[in-house]
Amino acid sequence: MEPASPVPGSDERRTLLAALGAEGAVLDELSGYLQNPYERFLSGPPGQRFPLEEEPQAAFWRRYAAEAERDGVVAALRRRFPQLCFPIGAGLSRDPAYRAATRRGEWNPEGPGGLALEQPGALELAVDEGPAGPVPVLVARHRPDFVALVQALTGRNEPEPVPAAMGACLVKGLADWERVAAYRRAWEQRRGAPAGEEEWAAEMAAGLAPNKELWQDRLIVLSDGPYSAVPAAEADLEEEAWRRASRAVRLAHESFHYLTLRLAGSIRSHLLDELVADYAGLLAAFGRYDARLALRFLGLDRLPETRPDGRLQVYRGALSDGALDVLGRLVAAAARALATLPVREAAVAPAAARARTLVALAGLGLDGIAAEDLPARFAAAWRSVGAAT
Repeated sequence: MEPASPVPGSDERRTLLAALGAEGAVLDELSGYLQNPYERFLSGPPGQRFPLEEEPQAAFWRRYAAEAERDGVVAALRRRFPQLCFPIGAGLSRDPAYRAATRRGEWNPEGPGGLALEQPGALELAVDEGPAGPVPVLVARHRPDFVALVQALTGRNEPEPVPAAMGACLVKGLADWERVAAYRRAWEQRRGAPAGEEEWAAEMAAGLAPNKELWQDRLIVLSDGPYSAVPAAEADLEEEAWRRASRAVRLAHESFHYLTLRLAGSIRSHLLDELVADYAGLLAAFGRYDARLALRFLGLDRLPETRPDGRLQVYRGALSDGALDVLGRLVAAAARALATLPVREAAVAPAAARARTLVALAGLGLDGIAAEDLPARFAAAWRSVGAAT
């Protein structure tokens, strides 16, 4: 029998936490941590359909990817993103030429110098038809090049540290000057005459700047290396096979974050998000969910001991050590419950159906996923989140 609501209420949540050893202040801490903004996914707009509507950037990036295959990734990107025409350097973001390029689109894509990449031929650019809709994906197989690209595209070409544990980056708010130029051409065509620079500046401020979806891009940048720094032997794979699997895990993981960005307007640093994102990643890489490997990714494979360098520590927020211990047990219970969930076609096949699966799981929350009757809760949540076309 399915529960009246697939999402645990506050009393059920506290009962579950108490059974895991939470009491007093720890119980209150975790009750707050488990508040789930994604619950609204399960009572969303009637008739919500997946995949989501394609974003305006997708058509542009399909063309960029085609050009990258013909001319090389660096050449294709330099034509649209001036960050690749500058090196990484302290204070560079304050340089007048850099500011003119990145703020006004004034740069020479064919000019000398640029971002120092050691293996530019090892870059790959494609548009992935993921659960959140088409998203551009830039793969840097050489770690120093991944670091340089992250610094350029997210750090204004400043030498900001990129953590060794970071293997992927979802870039947001990236000004695309080709899209700006396309907007100007369409605007001038509508008005019937070319515009002067003062008129264009006024239109940029009033018509373009407020509508960021018309000129700002989002893309996923991936590195090449073992996922969560887990050695290939612990994944029971040869080195090259684990590298390929790691790329698949990373892409699906970041695609889940992209889905929450589109549906909820944010990317959270939270263990619910990480658990569901890794669920997506493991299914994409292996066609099945391996709870043992999922817990190894988070540093929870040796409970009651936790790995001090595990990802659990990254997503604890302000939780006390006592609350973190209980949270680790809750996440382990959730991972074990996910392993009992039948891998239905929707989880591994069409992007639209994968989106529906991930939205249903996110809506359940950590405590809902950890419930003993997860299959019934998931079935109810699945029906609540709309339809897959």
